[in-house]
Amino acid sequence: MLEQASRELLYFKVPVFVTDLLIHLVTLWALLCLFTPLYGIEGIGPCSLKVYGLLALSFSCAIAMFRLRLHERKIKAIIVVWRAILQTVATYVLFITLLALVYKELPRHLVVMQIGTTLVLISLWHYVFNKMVRQLRRLGHNSRHVLIVGGDPIASRLYKELKRGQSVTGYKILGYFSSREKPDMPDEATHLGRLTDFFDWIQVNHPDDIYCTLPPATMKSTVDAIIKVCNDRFIEFIFVPLMEGYPHRHMNISNMGKLTVIKLREEPMTTLKCKVFKRLVDVVVSGLFLCTVYPFVCLFVWLGDKLSGSEGPLYFRQERTGYTGKSFKVYKFRSMKVNADADKVQATKDDPRKTKFGDFLRRSSIDELPQFINVLKGDMSIVGPRPHMVFHTEMYSQLIGNYMVRHLAKPGITGWAQINGCRGETKTVEEMADRVEHDIWYIEHWTPLLDIEIFFKTIWQVMPGRDKQAY
Repeated sequence: MLEQASRELLYFKVPVFVTDLLIHLVTLWALLCLFTPLYGIEGIGPCSLKVYGLLALSFSCAIAMFRLRLHERKIKAIIVVWRAILQTVATYVLFITLLALVYKELPRHLVVMQIGTTLVLISLWHYVFNKMVRQLRRLGHNSRHVLIVGGDPIASRLYKELKRGQSVTGYKILGYFSSREKPDMPDEATHLGRLTDFFDWIQVNHPDDIYCTLPPATMKSTVDAIIKVCNDRFIEFIFVPLMEGYPHRHMNISNMGKLTVIKLREEPMTTLKCKVFKRLVDVVVSGLFLCTVYPFVCLFVWLGDKLSGSEGPLYFRQERTGYTGKSFKVYKFRSMKVNADADKVQATKDDPRKTKFGDFLRRSSIDELPQFINVLKGDMSIVGPRPHMVFHTEMYSQLIGNYMVRHLAKPGITGWAQINGCRGETKTVEEMADRVEHDIWYIEHWTPLLDIEIFFKTIWQVMPGRDKQAY
């Protein structure tokens, strides 16, 4: 009988892989039948096995880079669709590269139609398959039977976490063992007995996972005995340590000799792959914007500035705190009269320093657009914590404990804090602390999909009349 991991590979990953490949190949065959008579591409036709081979190779490489994770128990449907898009885009980046190397002429119409069609079909297929897996688990199939050893507050929190979304994750909690007189477990949790009863129970039962919250420092012999049982009976043992007092965030566990070391922070953006991806997006998007729309924006702002009678330069440059605390000059369209307080005092709603045209620039957020120059230079990213004035960094770093953590990512033109209402003037330390908390959450939970969400929500937010904090 196959173990669960092998069954999931056979029943979930293999069908998805085969179906994805068939979608790619059948779509390519249909388009070759359509386009070959129209364009007569030399060496490429419905019977060109080499083309299908190149596509299959490209697809296999893309899946190796972005693994199939449709059946994971905690994965969201939107992540499933996003990964389908990434896999498809990666497939055709490789496919186009191979076509360009093998054939002298690149069939542009064919490739564009192929990408558009397969993006829709594969994204839809992955979404439907994920829903099918969830429905399968609702019916009681592909379940993972879980046992909890421990009855302390950590075990209680673990129980609630496993119980959340149980119908779609497939976790079936068998119960818990605890020798406490009054276990801190929810009333609905099944108490299977004391710790000594566990060893008799496990002889006739076989859970998939055992979660243990017992402290090994004071109960070493019991924990060792449970681990031995799990090893002998091929049961997954998961230790849940007491981490009270430490921040609840992603951490990295590693070894230093015979010691276990826990790194407090494990930011997704620190990996080379994520850094390259984010920088590539920044360069492409900022480059396209600066070469197309931006010259017209500059002309509009320059004319508006002159017609309103405002005196001073077109641009305003200010020292801001950037990545790892290093300062840089941020670019903005000047929206105020030249004044001595520009580097110390935040803009207020009825700030007398603002020019009439500058007030419009600030309310429409047009004054922020020159920061795409900072993005292209590498000082900033399109999405990230907003850069603060150096003066404010020095002040708030003394008042807010985790303030400097926000500089573990490049500052952005927009960010998670801004789309969640933390924008504009901060009148109290508590308001700044709330902004910092949002910035740290973004750093610790970053994904490409989160950046896309923030980007489009920002566009919606800057629509006329929507953002009351834009001043």
